[in-house]
Amino acid sequence: MALIYLFTIVGYITLLWVTGAFVTRKSGSSEAYLVASRGLSVTFISVLIAGTWIGGVSIVGMAQGAYIYGISALWFQAGIWIAMCVTALLLNKIMKGNKTYSILDVVGNLYDTRTAKFAGILQLIFSIWVVTMQVVGGGAILAVILNGQISFQSGMLLTAIVFTLYNVMGGFVATAYTNLIHIGAIVFGIFLGGFYVMLNAGTISPMAHQSHYFTPFGDLGFFQAVSWAFINFTLGVLAQPVINTASSARTSKEGKQGILIGNAIAIPVVVMAALCGIVAKNVFPHIPSISALPALLDIVPPYVAVFFLISMWAPLMSSGSPFLMGATTLAVKGYIAPLLKIKDDRQLLLISRLTTLIIGIISLLLGFFVKEILREVTWIAVFLSAIVYIVFIGWFGIRVDSRYAFISLIGTLLIVLCSFLFDLHKIVHPVWPVTLYVFLVMGSGALVSKKH
Repeated sequence: MALIYLFTIVGYITLLWVTGAFVTRKSGSSEAYLVASRGLSVTFISVLIAGTWIGGVSIVGMAQGAYIYGISALWFQAGIWIAMCVTALLLNKIMKGNKTYSILDVVGNLYDTRTAKFAGILQLIFSIWVVTMQVVGGGAILAVILNGQISFQSGMLLTAIVFTLYNVMGGFVATAYTNLIHIGAIVFGIFLGGFYVMLNAGTISPMAHQSHYFTPFGDLGFFQAVSWAFINFTLGVLAQPVINTASSARTSKEGKQGILIGNAIAIPVVVMAALCGIVAKNVFPHIPSISALPALLDIVPPYVAVFFLISMWAPLMSSGSPFLMGATTLAVKGYIAPLLKIKDDRQLLLISRLTTLIIGIISLLLGFFVKEILREVTWIAVFLSAIVYIVFIGWFGIRVDSRYAFISLIGTLLIVLCSFLFDLHKIVHPVWPVTLYVFLVMGSGALVSKKH
């Protein structure tokens, strides 16, 4: 069976690389490479948004979370679903015409360059970490699927090489075209495999009577569940890959439609992944939790397994690619091109490709330090929470001097670092002290502004 899986994976890789090579001719300029020349249709916007939020965190991580916490793990994703609706509603504010590339432009429209640059660094750190999550998920899946023929580390390497390479070749156009392939494979495979294991393993009914597995807050508790949802709301509203995707739409209207349709595609897929994690807990109660989803391949027939397999591995790339290209756009447009004063488009295109490659390598190296996917994403996501606070205050509140926004972001970084250095994150999630801190600082800034 492992040989069949291997041939399936090789065939899928070949399809992706051929697609990447084919669209390379469509990425002959830096604008085409980074934002697809701002010419993508609703279909491509939809699969890019769906793929962004159907990834290692949402599929492998969700199955792992449900294996541990039950259906309450879905609170992690609920914040993203709400965030996409809000993003579509606020898209005109986010885009400010047709020149937005990244969070730097969004923050820069409200505050000074120093604040925008620091916000961009925090966003870049988060984006790279999410790419790392996809690499880790790919390693976990391939190691289990190929049953000893490939190690966890080798699986990480293969996953990173596959999606980094086709993005280096074709840029954001390649991301759009390959995500069309990924989403088709994911939706078909996850429902085929998911329904098969639920109907034939006979585990959902017994698990419904197991303490916390089908209770709204499980053993997470209300506070932890709401924390996850809230963090991921702030994570999603101004996420760089969503800005990148919206920047690539032909019109703002098509961008909004694509975001909403993509969100609607993602929701049932993630719910199915959670149910699969609960099935795995009943069938394989003692396996490592990160192997919850791929372990189910042992109980499905070959004609189901090949599609189920791809539906597990494809999300790592469908999400990794938009975050990788979002990080590239942010790094190139926000920092590298201005620093090196690059104006020649051919040089900018070369730098963009090199940046994509370097970010892919960094993400792979960071993968060796990951332990639990869901929790670690929520910790790093606090950086984005602070950015969302200062942007929303700028949009809807009293205009605050830029120095208060900058101090808010600096303080956020220090709070998160201290939270880990002194193990305070085990007592209270860092998002809450950060929230209190940012609103105190920005509130003080608002009071000062009123006096003047």
